[in-house]
Amino acid sequence: MSITVFFVGVEKYNNQTSLSMDTKDFLIEMDPNQLKIDGDQVQFYGTVNQAGETIKHSEKIVVFFRLSTKEEKEYWEKQQKITEFVVTGSLTKPEKNRNLNQFDYQRYLSHNKIHWILDATSIKAHSGTENKAFWDLFNLKNIRQNILVHVERKTTVTVSSYIKTLLFADTSSIDDQVMNGYKEIGIIHLLSISGLHIQFLIAGLTYILWRSGMTREHTYILLFIFLPIYGSLTGWGTSIFRAVVMSLISQTGLRIRKPISGLDAWSWTLIVGLWIDPYQVFSIGFQLSYLLSLALILFSTSLFNQSKYSIINNLYISFVLTLISIPVLSFHFFEFSWIGMFANLLFVPLFTWFIMPLMILLFFSSYIFSGTLFFHFLIDLAECSLGMIEWLVLKIRLFPYGTIVTGKVPLMLFIVTTMVLITFLIALEQQKKRKRVLMLLITVFIVFIQYQKYSPFGEVLILDVGQGDATLIKEPFGRGVYLIDTGGALAFEKEEWQIRKNQTTVSSRVLIPVIKSLGVTQLDQVLITHGDEDHMGELIELAQGIEIKELVFPIGTTKKQSFFDAAEALEKSGVALRAVSAKRAREQLFGPSLAVLWPLDNGEGENNDSLVLYGKIGQFNWLFTGDIEETGEAEVTALYPNLKVDILKVAHHGSQTSTSERFIQKIKPKTALISCGLNNRYNHPNEDVLERLASLNAMVYRTDLQGSFRYTYADYLHIGVEKDFQTILK
Repeated sequence: MSITVFFVGVEKYNNQTSLSMDTKDFLIEMDPNQLKIDGDQVQFYGTVNQAGETIKHSEKIVVFFRLSTKEEKEYWEKQQKITEFVVTGSLTKPEKNRNLNQFDYQRYLSHNKIHWILDATSIKAHSGTENKAFWDLFNLKNIRQNILVHVERKTTVTVSSYIKTLLFADTSSIDDQVMNGYKEIGIIHLLSISGLHIQFLIAGLTYILWRSGMTREHTYILLFIFLPIYGSLTGWGTSIFRAVVMSLISQTGLRIRKPISGLDAWSWTLIVGLWIDPYQVFSIGFQLSYLLSLALILFSTSLFNQSKYSIINNLYISFVLTLISIPVLSFHFFEFSWIGMFANLLFVPLFTWFIMPLMILLFFSSYIFSGTLFFHFLIDLAECSLGMIEWLVLKIRLFPYGTIVTGKVPLMLFIVTTMVLITFLIALEQQKKRKRVLMLLITVFIVFIQYQKYSPFGEVLILDVGQGDATLIKEPFGRGVYLIDTGGALAFEKEEWQIRKNQTTVSSRVLIPVIKSLGVTQLDQVLITHGDEDHMGELIELAQGIEIKELVFPIGTTKKQSFFDAAEALEKSGVALRAVSAKRAREQLFGPSLAVLWPLDNGEGENNDSLVLYGKIGQFNWLFTGDIEETGEAEVTALYPNLKVDILKVAHHGSQTSTSERFIQKIKPKTALISCGLNNRYNHPNEDVLERLASLNAMVYRTDLQGSFRYTYADYLHIGVEKDFQTILK
């Protein structure tokens, strides 16, 4: 621990930027292995060799560039070697996390020693690049890229994606749906090069060299040359580094006839890894790689060989490793897959003894036997096998309740669970008090898994979904969870070459992670205020990640084609639909909380037909107004002249067409919540609206300035836990 703290402290001191936001022109060296082309967007990580007139730079940076033509895309797709580019553009600081428990991109880049994002407007190859052509032949990064291109040309899309993944740690070609399937059933580790892969390669290479008559001494020398080169060709990922360095240390012990224990090799590898890059200790890959390999070392003899049947021992290993990984997975992803315990029994031997050897054979055959019947037979065999595996993965993925969502548990509960887990493993090894400790572990795990779901505190979260609306309401003790609007953005028509395969959405980036972080797997109701895209555009994708029991919307909303299509798709998947109005739905929508005030009649799904909700949550009276405009506000206050409002969800993102003087003077809110995008093109919220709210001394919260904000309450105590809203951006 002290070594880690020391290394991180030193690295943090040195992890500073020397670039200035005013600089517009750069000379950047691009590594083709860090290049991603998706639709009309180019992204790459590069090294700044010159910024403006300052030549002495060596700072990492991430570059984004929007392609204008198909020809430009074809040019970038041909980039196969390290190249210097003259880049013109604007530097921006990575954005801070704007939502509760959302992936922190700024921290991720900082841990990779990147402090700036460069939005490029022009990129041209530097004229001096050609002079390096000869030396490029010996650059391992260029060699790696040439190998990957060769594999793509000689094999099929599916086969090349697995060769690149299993032999060179390049997962970019694996289909996203398939990759998520591997992850969700707990076997994603099979697609990362680990100690298992390295040991397999060492064993295979050693066998071939010995069979060819080479001495042990010469074999060790070749392994010492091969392993570092192979590590470089794979990009030196965390698992690869650990496996290669541990193997080198172990081989050194054998070479000098002083065997080094697995624990010593593991410890020295950890120290060297932290010395090179202490920030990797924060990554889940590092944590799982070193933690699980340590467990295999510590328990390999005493715990994993208790049965004479190998399948029982393998199940035991899978069970223990799954248990150990649960706290780490829950901390990072708020969920874990228990089904992986059994999936590993099938897929680990399959990948170890069939898929891995087949990919190695195909790789070498692509150089030796390309174009022959034998090579085509191998391709067909691999296509058939991989197709069946992917089909099976996607089928197992559909197994109900295969993934358990824990949410983000409190730190103290996380520590207690970890300590009890360690105690359980010790009891298993020593075969003492196993039943007692097992009962304790089961009890703690039940609390660990259910704490967030049945938390005694209720929450209202106004999520930052950009220029859109999304409000999450979670009642205490798991009584109900409700989402008002989903956010969304208009999709503009593009040519086929411009369409991005891995386009991030509000659901994948915000809604699903935040909802899962609260231990929620099911929404009792999703309420859509009206049919505009920025309020309902994420319905379909949200339903793919979170179960929705009922979709509630104002009558007439289905006249909007986009909403009609989404509602129809959800109904086919088993979601109940419910059209409401103030006339025919005076009943409460959820528990004692909110009721429908508007609309009265069948509308067209436009702004003034928005669903208006009113009720008490915690200690306050809330009014949610959708995108209702001034005329609609006047009708609502005419219908309900004695409306008492503590907290107003301001209509239409603070537009001038809403939140009129007459309306707010009538309801007199104490707090106003505005959801709008940062630097949005509509200039929301309008200054007149802000002045009207200021005249009432209303506290105003804005997602564009403060990110997401939440109110926590405990209605059983008749108090609000927080006097004010907690904001993500201070």
